[in-house]
Amino acid sequence: MINKKSIRLNFLILFFCCSKLFAQDNAGLKIPDGFTANALITGLGSTRHMVITPKGKIYVRLARTVNGKGTLLLSEKDNKATVVGGFGNYGGTGIHIWKGYLYDASNSEIFRYKLNKDEEVINPDSPEKIVTGLVDKGTHETKSIMMDKDGNMYIPIGCPSNSCQINDRQPGSQGMPGCPLLETAGGVWQFKPDKLNQTYQDGIRYATGLRNVVAIDYNTQTDQIYVMQHGRDQLNNLFPALYTVKESAELPAECMYALNNGDNAGWPFIYYDQFQHKKILAPEYGGDGKKEGDSKFIDPVAAYPGHMAPNDILFYTGNMFPEHYKNGAFIAFHGSWNRAPEPQKGYFVVFQPFKDGKPYGDWEVFADGFSGSPENTASGRAEHRPCGLAQGPDGSLYVCDDLKGTIYKISYKQGAMEPVVTPAPVTDRSNTVKPAIVAKHKTAVIIPAAIRSSVLSGKAIYIKNCAVCHQADGGGVQNMNPPLIKTSYVLAPKSKSINVLLRGLSHATIDGQLFQNVMPSFSYLSDKQIADVLTYVRNSFGNRAAAVKAIDVKNAKLKLHDK
Repeated sequence: MINKKSIRLNFLILFFCCSKLFAQDNAGLKIPDGFTANALITGLGSTRHMVITPKGKIYVRLARTVNGKGTLLLSEKDNKATVVGGFGNYGGTGIHIWKGYLYDASNSEIFRYKLNKDEEVINPDSPEKIVTGLVDKGTHETKSIMMDKDGNMYIPIGCPSNSCQINDRQPGSQGMPGCPLLETAGGVWQFKPDKLNQTYQDGIRYATGLRNVVAIDYNTQTDQIYVMQHGRDQLNNLFPALYTVKESAELPAECMYALNNGDNAGWPFIYYDQFQHKKILAPEYGGDGKKEGDSKFIDPVAAYPGHMAPNDILFYTGNMFPEHYKNGAFIAFHGSWNRAPEPQKGYFVVFQPFKDGKPYGDWEVFADGFSGSPENTASGRAEHRPCGLAQGPDGSLYVCDDLKGTIYKISYKQGAMEPVVTPAPVTDRSNTVKPAIVAKHKTAVIIPAAIRSSVLSGKAIYIKNCAVCHQADGGGVQNMNPPLIKTSYVLAPKSKSINVLLRGLSHATIDGQLFQNVMPSFSYLSDKQIADVLTYVRNSFGNRAAAVKAIDVKNAKLKLHDK
């Protein structure tokens, strides 16, 4: 005889287990209890910033065009999104909606498109050009867009430099007096939203001393623009007598600033040390890691671990999430690549509580797991990298990833218990897990005795000068620094590799993939050092190519000189 009560009980148990398993999945993300996450779509390309219209239309800006389109229009239904349109034959980052117009940015211009009553662009092939001629040197070139309540438009313009050295990224090089680059970059400019063909002369340099800002939002409580700055790099590489490798990995802080007209955040003359809680004079301008910077520079309102790359900030004004999140700031940390040999960090979305319009208490990891695993995080081999944030009309939080082009939607289950808030540990607020870096792509290579000493010497030079970008395992950094593993330019005739080290490389397309970071010249190394490090690279990471000799480097220098 069938026991109906037993069947019903087993069914309930099975339903509960399946529901729990589904809830734990959350598209691979780890989020607080009471929240759910869904991957709406993937494979869109390099999705940067996005906006959600009042009717739920999703506009996404791509860093690089896909099929000739740089901005995509998506429609969402039943936790799935589909592409229903696209326009703009340029790549970029910034996108914003204001009073019936969609504002859209390339890396040097700001456009706007009129929207119809269905919130769709009516003139996709004929945008109005609002601002033109903004600095784009291929480094820190992105342009984000934000409006205040009065409709003033704010555009952050990154400075094409690490620390405004006379010779960029060259060891010991001093800073340019006064840093003339700040005249057209390294700050936030204010423009009018409805005047066509504006240039620098039409805008106001609203705030300066900001090396590279990608994350910007308007705080309605304080009527202020808030930004997150990407801090400088390479303290140890450039000034090894003043900074250890560990200090270089951890300093300076990634800082949040609340801006007023005329503010100066101090880059490149100072940086913020989150351990000393002080503005520190930069070594390029006479600092030694201890001397304090000028008090005329504004203080950050919050500071976070170094090199985690804050790419978006969003003040939460919705009503779906619990009261704890109201008017606080979500920050998308794209993830580090330049903390080697320390573990890489970030690849998550954090929440910074606010009270009375100011950061209040410790920040919290809100959404983690984008990288795929703690090992992926530590090695910098992330599967996804959170980049853009947007708030939906129902109060959901949208997050896009610019590595695989995935858009996530995070919602709160109404009626659920208040989430248990777990701030990041005070001693290390970046990741709670610190696994050793996992070296991938290792292939056993027997080094011929004739070049063994050169390889050993080159390895030491590589670790000191090259690993910070190309990583200890030669795997590079996705979209930024090319890998050295069996790539055509590593295995090409040695003259090509020599010229790369002597001349540097910018925006290289290697084996069909674009890498955005600028590689500086290493001509300051001796002929033997260049020969040794190239011999090491050409006979490591699975490579096997002819050794480079000092005479080869000398001859290459002579040819460059003749040219």
